[in-house]
Amino acid sequence: MKATSCLQCREAKRRCVKQTIDSPCNTCQRKNLACSSHVSSQTTSASKETHESLPELTAELAIEFVESYLTHLDGLPHSIFHQETLRRQVRDKEIGDALLYSICALGSKFSPKSEHRALENPLTKEAKRLVQADLENVCIENVQTCILLSLLSAGNCHTSSETLFLRIAIGMAEVLQLNFSADGPSIVSETALRTWWSLYILDRWCSSGLGIPRHLDNPHCPDSSPLPIDETSFKCLRPSSSNQNSSRTPGVFAHMVTLIQHFGHIQGVNRVMAKGDMVPKVKCDAIKLIGQKLESWRTDLPENMQMTIQNIYSHQQNDLGGHFIALHLVFHHLSALVYFNSLETKEPSYIGQEDHIALCKSHASSFSSLLHTSRQMSGCQQNYPTVGHMTTVASAVLLHTLLLGEPKDIPKARQELNTNFEALIELRQYWPVTEAMVDDFPEDMPLVDGKSQVGRMDG
Repeated sequence: MKATSCLQCREAKRRCVKQTIDSPCNTCQRKNLACSSHVSSQTTSASKETHESLPELTAELAIEFVESYLTHLDGLPHSIFHQETLRRQVRDKEIGDALLYSICALGSKFSPKSEHRALENPLTKEAKRLVQADLENVCIENVQTCILLSLLSAGNCHTSSETLFLRIAIGMAEVLQLNFSADGPSIVSETALRTWWSLYILDRWCSSGLGIPRHLDNPHCPDSSPLPIDETSFKCLRPSSSNQNSSRTPGVFAHMVTLIQHFGHIQGVNRVMAKGDMVPKVKCDAIKLIGQKLESWRTDLPENMQMTIQNIYSHQQNDLGGHFIALHLVFHHLSALVYFNSLETKEPSYIGQEDHIALCKSHASSFSSLLHTSRQMSGCQQNYPTVGHMTTVASAVLLHTLLLGEPKDIPKARQELNTNFEALIELRQYWPVTEAMVDDFPEDMPLVDGKSQVGRMDG
């Protein structure tokens, strides 16, 4: 039975008398002590008040925010929902509040109305409260919620929370064995697979940003799990459909998985190079090998996945233009990272370094040009936080050209730097983490002792 006496009276073994149930006891009032029962009551009341202060999320507003999330983010930093299923669950109120609030918090970022954007913080707080109270419920809905809360944390400069929620999601996904798909594609099994591979990708980005070990990096991953089916086939799945003989044609997201598989190797080599432990010949060979693997990935892409303006328009018609561009932005980003350390002027030069510098600049330029193209095309915008980081890396390479490059290359580099800066300004209105990237932009411009300030990067 719950004790009715306050802690002070229990310790003194005296009778605890209160005028009302939520007031301090008479003895504590007389002695001017902080009555434990009153403090507890105040805490409970404050907690209840915080919960009740959450603005009412009407059905219409929830649908609006969910559509905003699906338009701006779904399939880009992650792919964890079957869109029609999610819409039905929201419409029929079959979705848990924690997941709904986390989706709506992300969707609210892109609202043109300031009062709607202001809902992001209370929605996020309530989603966190609900999922933390339900952590022992290991289910895919809580995995999805933690993924979204990790994204919100990353974009809002809360790196510890980003990692925490991502690791919780990974732990639950491992318990649920989301990477083991059923024989034939169904909405449930394919959503589980996409969620698993989203975690695989996010694990690499997160470990890169914080310098922590990757979790999903073992001999069983990714070889033991089938890649997701293509986006059009996934979209066309219905609740009753499960085609046992359906072929698993890879789509944009599947190719993103195979591309990201190279990320860990790039990080490892760059970190060794950053320590200065590689002799020039070994350094050259390591860079060349990874560069060749990435180029092989690109050339092995099917014709409809090659970067052409026709393919951009084709994917745009299927509402996949942003996904397609994101795939190739990551390719150019990783390729620039491979050759990034070749820009370093303090290290001993090696045979082939000039070629590597040229390749680094080429990929940075291609990234910047493609990012600019995405901002000019409907449905192709790149509005997730990682774009800010990738843009900053490309801009660091362009600054090298601006400061130390050939005169004929400077006008193009300056133009691409300007468009990159414009992209960061746009991202800043959604993601506070981009603020630091924008603030650092002008500081990289001057020369110091006649040398560029290009640093080392591994991701």
